[in-house]
Amino acid sequence: MGSVRLGVGTQWLREGRPFRILRQLAAGRFLVRDVNFNNDAPLSEQEILTLYGQGELIFSTEETTPQKPPRKNRVLPDLTEEQQRLVRERWEAIEPLTRLGHTPVGYDFRKRAQELQQTDNIVSARTLRRYFHAWFRAGHERMALLPGFSRRGGRGKNRRTSFVEQFPILRRLVDQAVQDVYLTTARRPVSVVTRRVIDDLERHNARVPIGEAIPIPRPGTLDRAIHRYISRIDPWELDRARWGKRIADRKHQPTRSQKLARRILERVEIDHSPLKVVVGTESGPIGQPWLTVLIDYYSRMVLGFCLGFEPPSYAVLMEALRTAILPKTDLLRKFPRIRGTWPCFGIPERIVCDRGSDLISKDFEQAAFQLGIELDFNPPRMPHFKGTVESFFDNLNDQLLSALPGRTFRSWERRADHNADDGPLLPYDALLEIIHLHLVDVYAASKHPATDKTRREMWLESAAEYPPCLPGSPEDLIVLLARRTERVVTSRGIELSGMFYTSDELMALRGELGWKVLRRTVRERFDEPEHVLSLAASRNKIRDVVEQTVKKPSRRRRVRAARFLNQHVSSEQSSELSESGWEDLDGNAASVPLVNAAPDSPGPVPLEELPEDPVDLSNLDVDDWEVAS
Repeated sequence: MGSVRLGVGTQWLREGRPFRILRQLAAGRFLVRDVNFNNDAPLSEQEILTLYGQGELIFSTEETTPQKPPRKNRVLPDLTEEQQRLVRERWEAIEPLTRLGHTPVGYDFRKRAQELQQTDNIVSARTLRRYFHAWFRAGHERMALLPGFSRRGGRGKNRRTSFVEQFPILRRLVDQAVQDVYLTTARRPVSVVTRRVIDDLERHNARVPIGEAIPIPRPGTLDRAIHRYISRIDPWELDRARWGKRIADRKHQPTRSQKLARRILERVEIDHSPLKVVVGTESGPIGQPWLTVLIDYYSRMVLGFCLGFEPPSYAVLMEALRTAILPKTDLLRKFPRIRGTWPCFGIPERIVCDRGSDLISKDFEQAAFQLGIELDFNPPRMPHFKGTVESFFDNLNDQLLSALPGRTFRSWERRADHNADDGPLLPYDALLEIIHLHLVDVYAASKHPATDKTRREMWLESAAEYPPCLPGSPEDLIVLLARRTERVVTSRGIELSGMFYTSDELMALRGELGWKVLRRTVRERFDEPEHVLSLAASRNKIRDVVEQTVKKPSRRRRVRAARFLNQHVSSEQSSELSESGWEDLDGNAASVPLVNAAPDSPGPVPLEELPEDPVDLSNLDVDDWEVAS
């Protein structure tokens, strides 16, 4: 920031208006002119200093006019390291010229340029002259040597020479096209707006004389002008028109970190998701399994999960909840490779979930009421309300499952020609063990996103202060998670899951109740993955049989094979007649003399006239036969 001396030519701003000292009338008295109105008035030095001390007067080191406002003062700490280096280098280049005692001339600038050239700092004399005059006109302010990179290009300003600014009719057509085409929920691209403006402009030129016609700009030029026009629209208004108010508010509203839980099990989030990996056996692929996860918000630890091929249902939900509540004591026995511990167990205080059909069912509501769990349902289409479990699925698919065989992709565009069914596939047991290893030894031991501790340490510290609650026994938990259903007692008894129950006592009860409804509490058990695997293997075998049946030889080849079979059978029958013995009526063996056939006896019957046995051509397996054509 430069210094200012009161004298002829000194300028300042007062109430937004520029003033300048024209001449000095006497000692301590000056003639000051209002630049905007050309009014001259005398002012004393004391009056000027008083206004300066009260903050009503701001000195300016440059010429200030209404067309050229004063440049904003900048200090060295506000600059980047590159800008600071440039300012220091330029000042070191002209510093000897400022100590000459007189205004430098051309010889001085050339001599200084030669001195800098000897130090491998090549600066021309013309450049030194430009640096010196910039420093001198700024009132010896060194910050005037700062390059004006930030003022290049006219960013954020309208170009006066653009087509949109030159022709008001074109500006009106652009406004109308942007409102009707671009700012809609169809979210059309800018190229559609450009074509719309060009079409409207051609129709306008067809209705006016040639002298009043507007030149049609190039599509690329008009496209860039429309892009600049759209960039000046408020971002919230733009997103509200194209995406809706709900998404615009969620995108632009200020956010802050929230502490939604102060201890473990205070807030638990649950969700389902299909894994991006295909599971199979030696017989072939089975499909993508579903994963249901309950995750604690405070510690970010996974309480329990359910992995299977059954889509989200009440049975899957209750299996995952049962796994989350009970302790994992048999973990090392099932998976000996696990080194860490899974200390998570207990009844959640609140479960945050979406509005899936399995989560809003009456059975889940009754089970949560009996366990003392509060259900918190998210508003529709608001998945970020349970963002912890949503981000868990994203990280699991990207970090773990993307490196496994049988990987799938999020969309067909990313999948391209990759087919997960063709490659090696993981069996279900291996995938289950991999997920356990990842959750216990990798995920639980990683750093908590909000603290410097691990997720397991956060759980253990909170569990020491707030011990989790458990039901009386695991059997009680099964009863609490039971699903209630209604059945009518018929003459065949009670039907449940395709099976019937009946007895003499039940028939007697039916006679007492008449046609009333008998309520029974039943437990709909989770379909074990082993059952699904056996069914998949059987389906794959059926597929192999179907493929073998479909791949049959042509009918022409089967007809030739049938003729070959008839010839072979007739020759075997004739050989058996010639070699077999004959018996007389008494049962004694007798020989039959061979005699020549009579001349007039008919010759051998042609093969086509022999009686053929019916042959089913579809049952002939002639894949390995070589039949001459």
